[in-house]
Amino acid sequence: MEWTEDLATGNETIDTQHKELFRRINDLVLAVHQSVCKYKISDVIKFLEDYISFHFGEEEGLMLGRSYPGYKAHKAQHEKFKRNFVRLKKDLIKLDGGKKPGSYGLSVRTNQIVVDWIVEHIARVDRLFGEFLRG
Repeated sequence: MEWTEDLATGNETIDTQHKELFRRINDLVLAVHQSVCKYKISDVIKFLEDYISFHFGEEEGLMLGRSYPGYKAHKAQHEKFKRNFVRLKKDLIKLDGGKKPGSYGLSVRTNQIVVDWIVEHIARVDRLFGEFLRG
């Protein structure tokens, strides 16, 4: 996944956070290709947990502060991603109580969920919010 400026919302904080998400997922993709993903998945899951809490809060706060008319639908997408993430985290914990480093399948699934999120949410939904911010 490559960050391009057409994905920018125009808000430096949000765009910086999106770029970091791209970097982390690209690291996971590379790890999958190098067959070392099982050692990286725990770090990616931890990053996503922190990212979801902080980034979604930032976006939603900005939307409320600017009276964004698409807030409810946008927040609903955040909630759906959170539910998917909770399932991933449970699967990681199931791997011997979290003691095993992870699995190829879990890494691929994590990557797919986040790539789908980037394609569907950042490239489309966040861009609409960016247009609203610039308008």
